[in-house]
Amino acid sequence: MPVPHYTVDEAEIDVPMKIMGVRRAEITKEDLRNILVKIEQKLPVLLYRNIKNSYYEKQENIVFKKNGTIEAEQVGVAFDFGTDKKEKAGIIRLSQVPELKACYKASTASVCTLMNTYMKTYVEENNIGEMKLLDFTDAFIATLKSVCKQEFGTYPDEQTPFINKDSLKKMCETIGSAMFFEFREIFEQKEGILVLPETGKMESSSPEQLMRVKIKIKEQDVSFVVDRDESSGETKRFLTLG
Repeated sequence: MPVPHYTVDEAEIDVPMKIMGVRRAEITKEDLRNILVKIEQKLPVLLYRNIKNSYYEKQENIVFKKNGTIEAEQVGVAFDFGTDKKEKAGIIRLSQVPELKACYKASTASVCTLMNTYMKTYVEENNIGEMKLLDFTDAFIATLKSVCKQEFGTYPDEQTPFINKDSLKKMCETIGSAMFFEFREIFEQKEGILVLPETGKMESSSPEQLMRVKIKIKEQDVSFVVDRDESSGETKRFLTLG
């Protein structure tokens, strides 16, 4: 029996959908490569910026200990003279000590090189797809702290950019917080609801499993189909898009 065909100018169809479950976006090999690329591209700038910030925090701490206070105008001044003509401590700009600045840049490059290597190994040896974003970020921070501790442990106390171990830890956590948002783009990809069009009788599905979707069609060909169950004799009539 020929199937009647029609053309619908415009219509809105109410389609019942059965919810089968939640589809979780999987982390692919390409995603893993993107994680490593983000570390390679973002870490050098973040690290050097925070090393400089730590250096100036240490300078402010030195000035405060010597003078008992720190004035805004002291920032960037090697020394100042009060009214009593006694030399007062002042913050020394990093640009005033080019050799130390060069050391910090070299250490930044060294730390980043090791981080690229260590995180590549970490990604290859662990099931990142099963990890939570916070767990991966914590692993990144712990690795960064270990590498920085090793790198700056060779510096004399007066040249290290950190006031103490807590200062180094704070810097690594600050960098980790920034990288968290970079990693989140990959770890928190949109999840979707896995649905199945339910064209038969709905008695077999509970209300919690059903959702209805309105679909607008325009200038769409449809076919009128009659489906007969040979065993039960039951007949179903419906339109199909095509």
